[in-house]
Amino acid sequence: MLKKIKTKLELVILNAGINSILVFLFNIVYIIMWFGVLNMSLTKRYSRRRTYLIQVLWIILYRAVTVWLPFMSGVRMVLFMVIFLGLNLLCYTDSKRKIIFASEAILAVVITNEVIGAGLYYPQQAIQGALTSIDTLELVSFWGIYLSMGGVLLFFLYVFLNRNRFFFSAGDWGMLALFPVSQYALMYGWLYSFRLYNVDRPLFFPIIMIACILADIGFFKTVSSISQRAVLAAENDMLAVQVESQEKHYASLTAQYESIRRMRHDIANHINAVKSLFDSGRSEDARDYLRELDANSYDAALGLCENPVVDAFLHNRIEEARASGIHVEARIELGLGLPVSNVDFIRIFGNLIDNAVEACALADKPELSIECVKARGCLVIKTKNSLKRVPGKNAKKIPELDRGLGKFVLAEVAKKYNGSISYKESEDFYITELILEVGA
Repeated sequence: MLKKIKTKLELVILNAGINSILVFLFNIVYIIMWFGVLNMSLTKRYSRRRTYLIQVLWIILYRAVTVWLPFMSGVRMVLFMVIFLGLNLLCYTDSKRKIIFASEAILAVVITNEVIGAGLYYPQQAIQGALTSIDTLELVSFWGIYLSMGGVLLFFLYVFLNRNRFFFSAGDWGMLALFPVSQYALMYGWLYSFRLYNVDRPLFFPIIMIACILADIGFFKTVSSISQRAVLAAENDMLAVQVESQEKHYASLTAQYESIRRMRHDIANHINAVKSLFDSGRSEDARDYLRELDANSYDAALGLCENPVVDAFLHNRIEEARASGIHVEARIELGLGLPVSNVDFIRIFGNLIDNAVEACALADKPELSIECVKARGCLVIKTKNSLKRVPGKNAKKIPELDRGLGKFVLAEVAKKYNGSISYKESEDFYITELILEVGA
């Protein structure tokens, strides 16, 4: 009898030991998932290796805290949040507001996962914090569900923090969310049926959860890939417009050059003619001749900036805008050697001008100003265009920015160069300001 009790006690101790190791490993996996989302969504202050080392040290510190302080302790929770936030402020260079938001969002995911689990599948021992006393297979089942549910929630958080990368509208996100929501609604029905009929399910749910997560990720990547291909197609079209603009630009330059060559051939004759008129006392005839020469001056609209690609593109687009009846003023201080690719410049100016011209088409007095200046290590690109107000309606004044890819493209470029983009609306004008970090 004593031998059986001893054997049973040894099995319980062995089970508790195995469970302790599994709980430790599962917790580590869950925390790594947190940092995976943060590392893919925020800008690291240090090298990848140093960042990971700091995070590993934090994990060790966190596990020490969980052992030292009792389960569900208020001090434990507060201390965890403080050191977690402090770690993220140390590891990332984004704005404090963004880092704090991302940290709080991770905590919100953890709490949401706990609440969902407690309502759906937590065994009583888990609610009481006694995971080591659960049967090992049941523990694996519990953690399989917990980690997969947490993975889905963290995936949604990652998508939200990086939403500008995927070029999806709010409606697109809603449609995409229907897929995993329907999966989990179906799984909840299974879980309820299993409980109702006391069906054993140790490994069923972890396997199904993992399969659903892989299906969700595959579906999302497919839709995202389609969206990105659409963006690439739009950019290719814009590059084709760029090439056409350059051809027109060079044709205009050639025409100017030929005009100047002809004037240089005739310049001596013009000087001699004016000199002869003054020498003969026919001053009034000389003045008339000079006025006639002045009236035949060549077009000097080219040469908006030093960058030939941007200059060609802007010249063509501005001339098109003026031809459509829009009064355009441009001040472009754009030198060579800036760490911004010509492709990105064309994306910027193309979207800004397209959106502004579309809004100006509805205005009574269409006006557009384009300004590009460098100040304090930043390139500031600003457009200001007239708009038409519709009485009693809060309509979007820049339709292309909201229904198309323009707003997403500009946000993506701003993020690429550690900048920002802002939109302001005054009484009769809409102002877009894009700031890019380009260095001294």
